[in-house]
Amino acid sequence: MLLIITHETPNHSNKLRELYKSLDARDIPYIISRRCDPAVVKRKDIRGLIIPGARFRVKPYENQPELDLELYYLYHFPNIPVLGICHGCQLLMVYYGGTLQSYNSLWAGNNEVEFNLSRDRIFKGQDENENLHFYFHELPVAPPHSPGSKTGVREIAWITKFRDGRRHACAFEFVKDRVYGVMFHPELGDKSRSILYNFYDNVCSSSSSSSSSSSSSESSA
Repeated sequence: MLLIITHETPNHSNKLRELYKSLDARDIPYIISRRCDPAVVKRKDIRGLIIPGARFRVKPYENQPELDLELYYLYHFPNIPVLGICHGCQLLMVYYGGTLQSYNSLWAGNNEVEFNLSRDRIFKGQDENENLHFYFHELPVAPPHSPGSKTGVREIAWITKFRDGRRHACAFEFVKDRVYGVMFHPELGDKSRSILYNFYDNVCSSSSSSSSSSSSSESSA
């Protein structure tokens, strides 16, 4: 079961309608939570969190009560997989110590993305370069990463030509093999929807198996 965390109803900005349709097409089970619900926290069948797009902008240096919902579930489900899409990716970047580069104008439309295909748990089946849809003001910027370090935020996909004509990261692995964020909307493309399916099939299932194995080992001990 996936838990989709959002205050919002579907609209042009958040692409929730397309997200739901993509999951329904594969009969992937999900529930939607629009409030901090202790009953949801007690559920034992939640295998992954999706933090989707939203109309409001993340402000990293200000207190934003509207972000309490996402933070509530990140706190109560600290070890299960997470996929942040657009707004969700921005929130995760701030949550994991990065920053946001703010722009006054919206950057929207289809643009070329280069994938790191070695991250096959999430990008299996994608081409090295694809045109994907973006809709955002703030570009996430990963915190400094020490060469050779096994910790830290990793860049795993790049816009080949951003506003300044340069290559910039647009997808990140925040926790190895478990927490991911993408600034594009995979739910809008027939091919890119496989990223959602990879998250469920490869990331959530693998994490669930690891947790079960751990629990079994602890019980045997």
